Amino acid sequence: MSILIHVTLRNLFRRPIRTLTSLTGLALSIGVLACLLSFSRGYETSLHGEIDRMGMQIMLVPLGCPYDAAARVLKGRSLDTTLPEGALASALADPGVAVAAPIFTAAVPRPRAGRTDLWVGIDGRIHALKPWWHLTEGSSDFRGPDSILLGSDAAATEMRRPGDRFFSPETGRRFVVSGVLTRSGTSDDSQFFVPLRTAQAMFHAPGRLTGIEIRLKDPTQVGAVAARLQATKGAQVVTLTEMMGVFLTLLSAARKLILAITILAVTVGALGAFNTMMAAALERAREMSVLRALGMSRRMAFALMIVESLLLAFTGGAIGFVVALAAGPALQIAVRSIVPFAPSGGMPLLTGEAVRACTLLIVVVGVVVGLYPAWRCCRVSPAAALRAE
Repeated sequence: MSILIHVTLRNLFRRPIRTLTSLTGLALSIGVLACLLSFSRGYETSLHGEIDRMGMQIMLVPLGCPYDAAARVLKGRSLDTTLPEGALASALADPGVAVAAPIFTAAVPRPRAGRTDLWVGIDGRIHALKPWWHLTEGSSDFRGPDSILLGSDAAATEMRRPGDRFFSPETGRRFVVSGVLTRSGTSDDSQFFVPLRTAQAMFHAPGRLTGIEIRLKDPTQVGAVAARLQATKGAQVVTLTEMMGVFLTLLSAARKLILAITILAVTVGALGAFNTMMAAALERAREMSVLRALGMSRRMAFALMIVESLLLAFTGGAIGFVVALAAGPALQIAVRSIVPFAPSGGMPLLTGEAVRACTLLIVVVGVVVGLYPAWRCCRVSPAAALRAE
């Protein structure tokens, strides 16, 4: 076996540029595939976790596309339409509702800073739906209409701590920072929270809401409660289960498109490896004839080329995993801009499942691209070497 590896390595280094080209194609395609497989699994896991942490089962959103509206509310994004505040009374009156928390979200562009701030109006009921909320030392809940709670990232950006004064030039409002939330890894980290009435006044929407988050007394009754709330005037009902199904369907469509492109890249890389192996088989025809004349069996000649092909594929795959770890963050940013409402926080750059799938693909590619060149080599006649001499 050591002789096979020695001969194989010698042949691969015989044409370094050709070998490097094949390795580059394989490494890039395997690296991208590993990143995408890891991202899709991380996306689904993070989405489940983020929704599980919501502590709610139903949302009331304005009329329009229900899933888009619900997603925007969950991510703290602004809506073009709003709910009448009477929808809150309908939700609270339903016997199956345990908690109904009204929210009002608005986006405040800050062109000079090159960003858009997300302001969220809430009241005390929101705490029952956000069990991960914890305040930093010295913080407290709202102390009045001019109090503001800052997410951890928002506080770091504005360089504010509890007790500091805060002025929003875009809205012309002055606040006192009552508290800062600890980092949760959700979209809450970058948001600005103010009392509900303050938000409605700031954005000239008295008596209007952008959503109502609802937790049920009995989650198994989600269908019955949703059916009753569907009659709420000016509102529509979205269950978190339905919304997750829509997100995952959209993810599946995006993933299929991206995987199709990646498979094309893998195919191109495999063709490059096949070209390398085929060229090596043709260049070594005389060498293989001599080896056959000296007693090398057909099986040994076949194994030599298969080992060379597998070594090429595994080297390219190993480099591909390194590429996945190095380029993973940049690729995640690119994919997040494509898939719908990607969850906040980091996701795994390389999962065990992705490594296993890519390793299996590497083995298949290594064997497949080496089969025909190996067959050509083992068919070489020893007499050809003798005639050449």
